[in-house]
Parts: sequence; structure tokens; C-alpha cells
Amino acid sequence: MQIKRVAVIGCGTMGGGVAQVSAQRGYEVVVVEKDAAAVEAGQRRVVAGLDRQLDRGRITADDKQAALDKLRFGTDLEAITEADLVVEAVFEDVELKKGLLARIDTLVGPETLIGSNTSTIPLVILAGATKRPEAIVGLHFFNPVPVMKLVEVIKTPISLPANVESFVAFAKDLGKNPVVINDVPGFVGNLLVVPFLLDAIRAFERGVAPKESIDEVLQLGFNHRMGPFRLADLIGLDIVHDMAASMYEEYKDPKYFPPPLLKQYVRLGWLGQKTGRGFYTYDG
Repeated sequence: MQIKRVAVIGCGTMGGGVAQVSAQRGYEVVVVEKDAAAVEAGQRRVVAGLDRQLDRGRITADDKQAALDKLRFGTDLEAITEADLVVEAVFEDVELKKGLLARIDTLVGPETLIGSNTSTIPLVILAGATKRPEAIVGLHFFNPVPVMKLVEVIKTPISLPANVESFVAFAKDLGKNPVVINDVPGFVGNLLVVPFLLDAIRAFERGVAPKESIDEVLQLGFNHRMGPFRLADLIGLDIVHDMAASMYEEYKDPKYFPPPLLKQYVRLGWLGQKTGRGFYTYDG
């Protein structure tokens, strides 16, 4: 089917990025949030994302306005009924996502493409909340969405190949590089990177080396663009914690258990770049 109208449910870090790039590619985009305050925050997030690209010379003022003209924000979930493709991008909570996907299933037509933006939750759990589990596709965008090229497209053993291919085509049209992944907790990216981040934190906890030294070893010794502590701050320490906890729940493998130091930082509200303080401090 030809995709013209996209609905994004949830306008946090990931949903806001998906809405922004979709609008920039010319789709009509409706964004749904839980309340007026969340709508306002989501709008600010999208405008800030466009402003960053404008400041860096990646888009023009006319490009920014054209994208904003494609966006519509609100709190009424029934606004998604005319969408050709829906992306659920709410907080990484199993019950929240299941309830929302079940509701989406009742609101859109049989031909509407439904995707869930999840980073660690097995897709079969989420798809099973709908009456068309074979039609649900997982999407794992990487943060920041407007910049990062990778999208993991997740399929279950019963996923309809045509729907998977439609989401692959959609991701390509957003300028992304989609990779089709089988449905396992953490998929490929987080299956590998979460233990890496947690091991770095544990090494720091044990006094193996300062965090700056650990970052430098990974950058200079292994040609990583940034070390694990900078990367964790970029992702968000709360997100790293929640991904680890979700994967530990599935695998019961100690390598996924969130270290005490990570839990302490999250409880303090030191979540990384987005709060101005994580393993490092940021001045904006």
C-alpha cells in the first residue's frame, strides 16, 4: 500500500524523533500524547530537533516550516483512524504497550500497518495483545533518531513477510538502513551493547580505573567513537537500566542485572545528557 499518513503514539525521545523525520520526508503525521502537558513537551522536542538541524546547516528555514506544517498534535487516540501506518512509541513498559496496541487494533482498519518501537521487549508478547499478532512488526530506532541510520525491523515466527517488507521500505524512505532481526529479547544491538555497558560500570565500581580512563581505552584502543560511559549518558541511564532489567527478566543471566551504581544514579535523577548529569556533567 502507498503510505501517506503516519501516526506516532508517544512523543518522547524516540517518538519525537520518528515524528520529526517522518514529517521531514513529506508524510502527514499525527502525534498523540497522553495529556496537554505531554503534547506541549513533545512539540518543543520536535521543534528543538529541527532547530538543531537548522543550526548545523542540514536544513533550511523553509525545510523546517514544511516539516512543521506536516505535523498535527493532540490527545485523542481516535485521530489515528485514518493513518496508513502507526508507530507505537510509548515508554518501555510491557503492560502499557500491550494495552495501547490492543486499543490501536480496534481503531484502525485491517490494512493499516502497525509497528511497535521497542528496544528489548519480545515482540511476541506485544503482538499477542492484538487480534492480528501476525501483522505486528517491531521497530527499534536508535537515539537520536534524526541522526542515527540504523533501524532494527523485528519479525516473529508468524510475521507476515509483506508487512515486514513494508516497514523495511518505510525505514528506507526515512533515510535509514533497516536490518531485519528475529524476535529475541534485546534483538541484536542491545543483546550485545547492554552487557558491554554494564561491565564497564562494574569495572568502575570495583576501582579498576576511572571512568575517563575506561572510555579512553575503548576509544583509542578499539577505535570506538565514544567510550561506554559517554554512550550510556547519551542513551540515558534510565533507559540503560530499564533495558538491562527487562533483559534480565527474560534471560535470568547475571550479566544483564543492573549494577548498584547505575541504580543509584537513576534514583538521584542523574540520567545523562538529557538531565545535565550522568557519569559526566553537561552544561547544555
